[in-house]
Amino acid sequence: MTATVNPITVDVVVVGAGSAGVAAAAAAAEEGATTVLLEASGHVGGTLAWQLLEHSAGFHDVHGNQVIAGFGDRLIGRLKELGSSPGHILDDVGYTATRTPVNHVELSLMEAVMLGEAGVQLWLNSPVVAVQREGDRITGLTVETPAGRRELRPGQVVDASGDAVVARRAGARFHEDAARTHQPASLTFKLGGVDFAALLDYARANPADFRPGNIIGDAADSDVNLWGLGSLLARGYQDGQLSLQRSEMHLAGWPRRGEAVVNVSRVSAGDVEENWTGDAAIQLSRQVLEFVRWFRHAVPGCAECYVAAVADRVGVRESGRVVGVATLTRDDLLHPVSRPDSIARGAFPIDIHEPDKPSLSHTEQLTEPYDIPYGCLVVDGIDNLLVAGRCISSTHEANGSARITATCFATGEAAGVAAALAASGNSAAPAVDVALLRQTLVRRGVLLSTQVKRPIHFAPVDC
Repeated sequence: MTATVNPITVDVVVVGAGSAGVAAAAAAAEEGATTVLLEASGHVGGTLAWQLLEHSAGFHDVHGNQVIAGFGDRLIGRLKELGSSPGHILDDVGYTATRTPVNHVELSLMEAVMLGEAGVQLWLNSPVVAVQREGDRITGLTVETPAGRRELRPGQVVDASGDAVVARRAGARFHEDAARTHQPASLTFKLGGVDFAALLDYARANPADFRPGNIIGDAADSDVNLWGLGSLLARGYQDGQLSLQRSEMHLAGWPRRGEAVVNVSRVSAGDVEENWTGDAAIQLSRQVLEFVRWFRHAVPGCAECYVAAVADRVGVRESGRVVGVATLTRDDLLHPVSRPDSIARGAFPIDIHEPDKPSLSHTEQLTEPYDIPYGCLVVDGIDNLLVAGRCISSTHEANGSARITATCFATGEAAGVAAALAASGNSAAPAVDVALLRQTLVRRGVLLSTQVKRPIHFAPVDC
């Protein structure tokens, strides 16, 4: 057995350095809590950075009013200053009002810089291997670090791991409304060597092959967005080039660089959970290679393309959703009301994928933003554990909206501030003064439902 050193006492421990975890750790430290951020991999950024997501989304509602600001918007502002993102721009496939492209590597680097500025202790390559619980409290976390095993004694814990690894080990309860219908997993990849002039000429000549409302860009643009290629996909499946049947795919491109991120692969989430993503990675890798060969043979402008990058992890849309003292439901999203206990808002469509269908299972557009109550972050029965990101307390359909990255930034920031308040008052997470939490979040730039609407004004895109 690996020897341990003396336990380390810390106000707040955040687990998982994805969008939610980075926001939570920065917020907790900025509010005065000694904060350790644990990440099992060797870098920060999580799914947005290392699953190579096409862009961040969810900052604005369908009308173009901003619903999420705070830490997430500060991060995008820093990236925009650096030239790593154009900021919030028009969603040219018409799915939402805006999208926010980012340079994935520079996003990760900037998040690390902002964590350092906040005073966060960042522990990379440091998975949690055991959780100690006494009664209603987590009393210790065992962490396997490159320097050996360490024991942490946290005042408060924020589980932003995506897979709810702390909550599971602590014996938290999970929602079971979709135990066998979790959304599928994917492996996103980036193509290089794409001739966008030829690809976009094809798109303009074949509008029926793309989502209605998809604005076809130009090869001189900095960013383009395509959703479709349905007839080419059908032909590839029919002639045996593709083993996975898809009626559409999403391609986000940088024409000047000849690069495109492709979101098309998928496997059952049941395989992911039962085999710890290993078998899923094998299936998805086979699919990616099939699609690359298909691009070269069938898609205009892609004859010389190659895989420039592939996600470093299986992309999981939905894993365990912890049972909190409140639960976000589909009805809360479709019939929103202003809540006095709201700590964040969301506005992304209810976006449900299934592994055994060639397209989305269904999409429901939201006419107005919805409030996320603080209780969705508070784990029922454990006094010093909060959750953030895709594992917050929600139903299967509500998770289809709340899992999006901008909303993860928002729930992460709220969880981090709440943890800092609980630690400073030596109180339980359920006992946090929600009015004070809301006041603190507003001071930090978070937008809540009682505030004035902030419509977006699109700046001219650099073409």
